[in-house]
Amino acid sequence: MYDTIVFADFDGTITMEDTLVGAIRLFAGEEEFQEYNQKLTKGEMTLSQVVRYAFDGAPSDRLPRMLEYVRSVPLRPGFEDFLDEMDRRGVPVVVISGGMRQFVEQTLAPFRDRLLGLHAVDLDVSGPQMRLISAYDDGNELLKKTDVMALYEYRHAVGIGDSFTDRNMSRAVDTIFARDILAQYLEKLGEPYLPYETFYDVIRQFPEPQAKGS
Repeated sequence: MYDTIVFADFDGTITMEDTLVGAIRLFAGEEEFQEYNQKLTKGEMTLSQVVRYAFDGAPSDRLPRMLEYVRSVPLRPGFEDFLDEMDRRGVPVVVISGGMRQFVEQTLAPFRDRLLGLHAVDLDVSGPQMRLISAYDDGNELLKKTDVMALYEYRHAVGIGDSFTDRNMSRAVDTIFARDILAQYLEKLGEPYLPYETFYDVIRQFPEPQAKGS
């Protein structure tokens, strides 16, 4: 049982760009991309459907080009210092991504031993065509983050996110750091959140340990 735990999104949170979106745009025409982005925004398609449309059945030989792109995406400033601060506080960090495992593991390889867990969608490229594998696909989220959170025992949870995939997570934690689409979503609901642009903002506003029994 952990007293406090952090659940952090990857795309657009740890990274400065959403690498899942960026990888899709490498091979999708702009008109097609905008069409499906609008369907997602309007709720006409789920995130799971959009991502599966983009990846399932696509040529496996696209992966090296995608990984090359992912390597070019910088980390959000302060991430390593954030991990240092969490180490100092004894707070474990779990990364939960609705993106591809290859993208996340490549980027976070230097920090992997400092993370309690890393969860992402498996992209099978063993055959000529890509195939997505997720044990936590509920038809809406390709990787339902609250199901992954349930694998851990903790008293208080802090979430860090930025987009559609973090909406349910944001309602299931005690404190949520939000920016971009997630912040807009929480504002519409009138839900409290802590804004951030860098991990230095997260460090500065990170909640103090709560008293036992609180």
